[in-house]
Amino acid sequence: MTEYEACYVFTPDMADSVAQRPSKRRKTEPAKAPADQNTELPFAPLLKGLEKSESSQIRSEIFEVAWRPKENLLKRIHDDASTEAIKEVASFINSADRAESIGKLRTGLLVTGPDNSTTVSLFESIAEIANLEVRTVLVTLSSGQSPNLKTTLKYINQRATSQNLDSQDDAIFDEAKDGRRLNYDLQILSDYVQSHAIDKVLLSFQDSEAFEVKLLTDLIEVLSSWSDRIPFVILFGIATSVELFQEKLSGDTISYLNGSAFALQQVDVEEIFKAFQSEQSTLWYSYMTHFFANPLSICLDTTQLLASSQTEHYEAIRNLPSFRRYAQTLVEGQEYEELRTLLDDDDSLRDLVVQKIPPSHQALQAISRAVNVLFRAQSSLTLKTQTLWSEMYIRAMSAELAGSAAFEEIMASVKKLPSDTMQDLLDDVAGMLVLHELVEVITELDQLTNHLADPEVPLRSAYDVHHETLRTTVVAQKVSLSKITSTLSTQDDAYTKIVDRIYAILCTYFEATLINPQDLFLTEILIFDSKSPHREVFTPKPRFAIERALNSPHDYLGCDCCCGSEGGLSATQPATAILYQMYLESGAVINTADLWSAFWTIVGGDGIEDEEAEQQRAL
Repeated sequence: MTEYEACYVFTPDMADSVAQRPSKRRKTEPAKAPADQNTELPFAPLLKGLEKSESSQIRSEIFEVAWRPKENLLKRIHDDASTEAIKEVASFINSADRAESIGKLRTGLLVTGPDNSTTVSLFESIAEIANLEVRTVLVTLSSGQSPNLKTTLKYINQRATSQNLDSQDDAIFDEAKDGRRLNYDLQILSDYVQSHAIDKVLLSFQDSEAFEVKLLTDLIEVLSSWSDRIPFVILFGIATSVELFQEKLSGDTISYLNGSAFALQQVDVEEIFKAFQSEQSTLWYSYMTHFFANPLSICLDTTQLLASSQTEHYEAIRNLPSFRRYAQTLVEGQEYEELRTLLDDDDSLRDLVVQKIPPSHQALQAISRAVNVLFRAQSSLTLKTQTLWSEMYIRAMSAELAGSAAFEEIMASVKKLPSDTMQDLLDDVAGMLVLHELVEVITELDQLTNHLADPEVPLRSAYDVHHETLRTTVVAQKVSLSKITSTLSTQDDAYTKIVDRIYAILCTYFEATLINPQDLFLTEILIFDSKSPHREVFTPKPRFAIERALNSPHDYLGCDCCCGSEGGLSATQPATAILYQMYLESGAVINTADLWSAFWTIVGGDGIEDEEAEQQRAL
């Protein structure tokens, strides 16, 4: 080709092209690995990879045993809270008549509130109850799975026809694959409904407000045109209100809907917190994190510890802060031989762990019971501010409940309770605790109240405000007020002594029970105390971490050369950290020459004869 020619046509020899064309490779399925190679451990080995596979498997099994009852309890709480509403919605679905719904879509508007964490299980429960009477197919849609109309229709076809599979399903999809029907053609679903005698096709929109308005409008119009052949029933999960949801849709779109609104009861977080007696936030993630990332969680099952422990486990235990505190206690008690045995002999340490774990468990359970007793006592009082159970539990686990203002107010108010309220309180407390002193007091109080002249008038202690009166005195034209305690009757005086005993018993109980959980042996194994594990893992702060590393490199490097330079610049710090701290100290305009000179002074340029040559060598 010459310089004045724009292009040329290349015509290769057909024989050469055929010979050089690579042969089409046949598609083959990858060979399956043997069963023993495919198996993976549910939890990764810890202890720098030295943990045995048996220990990892045991941690996974302990996690399952610990979490499954909590998961079932959580589901039962949610089901109990919404049982009536679920039955109403299921009855609404079953009562849909195809003949009456031609051109109209049977629609349920479920106001679930802002908490949509259980929306999926809620729709599944509705479909399960509805399926008891009529054959119902559930398709759950979310905004992320529905970018456009064709994709949404395709997803509806796939999800609906993949349920209750039999030999006829393949024929339906084969017809679509052969090109006779497109995969988003609702005729596929219509044939499936007829061949399987489906009574209802339930479409649930979890986050209906997150769908695009145009997509929702087009989808409702398409579904309405098929309502004479496919028995659609639609459920919209609404987080705000029905009015706001209706404002998004046009009048023509609303005319296709034949709907009813249902308000679902929200589960009280306090009820969940009481049931679990655990960290309120991120329950499942907290359990998973504790057992997945803590190799010593195997110690929670002492039987497995005896069978599958290894040297690395005991070395890790010896490095725990709680073990160090226990060792310090032995040193203070001059029990040097026992401490030396625990440091050198793994069997002795294992026996100690097996011995100490159950009492630590019991101490944590006692803290929970003490919180229950205090919360029950508060419910008997008429206080201006009621402390939540969750707040009490958090304070107790932080060793801040005993001696707090709320604790002192509750205990002081207990002394003012009348005899009838005190009896109800003691009966409930006796069901929570086993205290012989409390049983004796209950018996004496019952005997005292049985001899009342008027059973309708309860006894009142000397601390009750009913025994106090105000006296007004005028002296030198000045009015002064003073409190006067009236004389107690014999029965009130006896009741006051019983109240004093009850107060003393409760104070002794709380003092012995509300201890600091961090003082327990092996508290690192028993307690997961991260306040926000989700935020720490899924919302990292890389900018903050980098800036902190540049400001305090010793915290990350752990070297001895930088430890003496905390809060200032030092030549031993990394050059990047020095430059960054100098940048923070400079103004808006930076003189590069001055910056370099200051940097060189800090690094150690003073006192060198050939400074320029040394700088070049440093560069």
